[in-house]
Amino acid sequence: MRNAFLWPRLSILVACSLLMVLVSGVAQAASTKRVLIIHSFGRDFEPYGTIASVFRTELVRGSPDTTLLYEATFDAGRSASALEESTFREYLTARYDGNAPDLVVTLGPPAARFYLANRNQIFPAVPYVMGALDERLARSAVLQPGDAGIFGKVDIPRLFEDLLKTFPDTKTIAMVFGASELERFWIAEAKKALARFDGQVQFLWLNDLSLEQIEQRVATLPPQSAVFFGLLIADAAGVPYDRSTVLAKLRESANAPIFGLYETDLGKGSVGGSYTSQRHHGEQMAAAALRILSGMASATSQVEVTEFSPPVYDWRELQRWKVDPARLPPGSKIWFKPPTYWQEHRIAIVTTAAALLFQSVLIGALLWQRRGRRRAELEARSLGGRLITAHEDERRRLARELHDDVTQRLAGLAIDVSRIEEGGSPASREAISSVRNGLADLSEDVHALSYQLHPSIIEDLGIVEALRAECDRLARQETIAVNFDFGALHAQLHLDGAICLFRVAQEALRNVARHANASKVDVSLISQDGRLTLCVHDNGIGFHSAGSRDRASLGLASMRERVRLQGGGIDIESSPGNGTAVVAWIPLQRAP
Repeated sequence: MRNAFLWPRLSILVACSLLMVLVSGVAQAASTKRVLIIHSFGRDFEPYGTIASVFRTELVRGSPDTTLLYEATFDAGRSASALEESTFREYLTARYDGNAPDLVVTLGPPAARFYLANRNQIFPAVPYVMGALDERLARSAVLQPGDAGIFGKVDIPRLFEDLLKTFPDTKTIAMVFGASELERFWIAEAKKALARFDGQVQFLWLNDLSLEQIEQRVATLPPQSAVFFGLLIADAAGVPYDRSTVLAKLRESANAPIFGLYETDLGKGSVGGSYTSQRHHGEQMAAAALRILSGMASATSQVEVTEFSPPVYDWRELQRWKVDPARLPPGSKIWFKPPTYWQEHRIAIVTTAAALLFQSVLIGALLWQRRGRRRAELEARSLGGRLITAHEDERRRLARELHDDVTQRLAGLAIDVSRIEEGGSPASREAISSVRNGLADLSEDVHALSYQLHPSIIEDLGIVEALRAECDRLARQETIAVNFDFGALHAQLHLDGAICLFRVAQEALRNVARHANASKVDVSLISQDGRLTLCVHDNGIGFHSAGSRDRASLGLASMRERVRLQGGGIDIESSPGNGTAVVAWIPLQRAP
């Protein structure tokens, strides 16, 4: 009894153990990587903001592990005091105490300088990626084995060579820089690199002005001038600015074309030129970070230098300053150029053309099919007309044969039998009388059949008397009250037209007798507006006339074809419980 309870418990324990092993394995497989990003001027401060955005996206996208990003900003808009650096260092140490990140990344020169000076006190064993700074600012950097450095290289002479190729008549270039420590470094580097242009171009250095004063200065530049926007993190008054804001103000106020330094300047007022690609820089930093996080870091530090990209220009600014694209440096690209009508709408044009071609082919095929169908319909109608005419002629011949031959012979036999009957015995007279009566009945049946095949009364007395006789015949044979009404004919009616209307009336009355379950039927013949109209209306059970068109009977088809051959028309209206009305008309020939 104890074993009965022991085995289930053991099974549960084993299952729980396996579950714990599986959960542990999944947890190990789905490890988490923690990356600390230290910004120099702010998370979205350009041009570093674009580098940071691309880096974050590519890092998370390319990592097989869960990546947690932590970001901190070393506010370097001005020189930081020793106390401020110490406070920031203590903040980082306290924030990650006991749980250091897996990787540290710095963006921009100030953040790199701070971290290198304080690395041993913060995260001495954590691998490091230094990026978003020029190689000139990284020459004194000491990287450890496994670290990576992604640097740019600003070719200052090339920037101004491209400028002068685009605007060869330029005599004055206003140099827009700020007054921070980083900007002072670049002013010194630019002055050394631009010494080769002395005597060719006059450089106006505006780094000792506030932004408002810079705006006023670039608004009054002499002819044949240009503006070079280098870097303005803080102006001479100590006011910090975002790069996009400064560029927008310069474009609004400057009376000369503006050239920038970074990819992010394009589309915001810069004419263009050679530049460093922040997007490519961010991708390189992400690739280096992924190598380190995956354990593929080199035994030595790895350094990559990003060169200038090919020149790129803003089409709108070229048009604004009337620049001939032929003057641009070889290999230049042009952005923001409005697409041609073909480029903008080629998909719609191709689709529309294909649709029109398809429709044309389809319409042609349909017209060809319609033409063939009409030819077939005409041939069918012609054949139908010939068949009806031939049928009517054959009926007329058979009716004449029955009336003139068979009926007369039957009458003669009946007379002969009557003579035999007079001279015979009583018994034979009774038998002969029965034969005579049979011959008389047979003669009447043959006469009736002859009438059905072709009522000669139409030829003898006309359509009115033929219809009257047909109505009387139906009233005698069926328990249906038949009312026939007609008016005077004001024009001639040829024989074919009379036979047509008679056959329509004959078929309609036959359908009333067979299907309508009617107690009354009205037949009218009216001559009006140059046509003769026949109407047969009963009070029977009716039917769905729309459905009847889909299932047209042979009799209905014959009626329609007869009327059509006479140049007329026919309409049938009916609904359940409201009887049926058949209206047919044919044109009349006016009497001369």
